[in-house]
Amino acid sequence: MELYHDILKGILDELVDNDSGDGNSKVKPTRVQLRSNLAYDKLAKYLNELENNKMIIKNPLQITPKGRDFLRDFDRIASFLIEMGIRYFDSSKVVGLRN
Repeated sequence: MELYHDILKGILDELVDNDSGDGNSKVKPTRVQLRSNLAYDKLAKYLNELENNKMIIKNPLQITPKGRDFLRDFDRIASFLIEMGIRYFDSSKVVGLRN
């Protein structure tokens, strides 16, 4: 689940960083690879899984409403775990989830 989150967050961050206001931002898989810290072949596998689960569209690379819901829910659960003092996640990654 954390890998899915990292990939979706990478796509979202690229969309935000590249948004020129004209709605034509393009996300390049290699940029998402760098943001998610995965080997390209692994990224390609996970992108296929995310597309099969209807969380992304691969051409052009974008997040669907279902993918955005996953990101929101994952962040909410991670925040809840932090508040409850449960340390299931690496604390450095969880802190980054709040951004």
